[in-house]
Amino acid sequence: MLDFFLISVGGAIGATLRYLTSIAAIPVNKRIPFLTGTVFANSIGCLAAGAFAAWITVSNPISDEITMMLSIGVLGSYTTFSTFTLEVFQRLDQPLREILSYLFVQLIVAISLVFAGYSFTLHWMGGSV
Repeated sequence: MLDFFLISVGGAIGATLRYLTSIAAIPVNKRIPFLTGTVFANSIGCLAAGAFAAWITVSNPISDEITMMLSIGVLGSYTTFSTFTLEVFQRLDQPLREILSYLFVQLIVAISLVFAGYSFTLHWMGGSV
């Protein structure tokens, strides 16, 4: 039960940080349109995920509960992209077919499902694709 509570607290922290990152990115985004809050959050999250994974691997100075709060809660709600890229990195020693299958599911299937959800909902609400 403590796990769920700590992950929830971490999620609230990560979501708040994500919002603050978006706000902080507004001045940059006005000058360089493709540099959005999402780009910054994903970049910062990936850097943090890699550093956190290395820190836990080398010294593991904190409890499993706090590790989950920080990784699943904070980083997971800050950006799932950091989790996605960390999982790709962790699979680099697997056969190329498994890596490509993972990438296919994560990217192509996910984008297809966004399109399907968008199209279905738009059609259901009386719009057109």
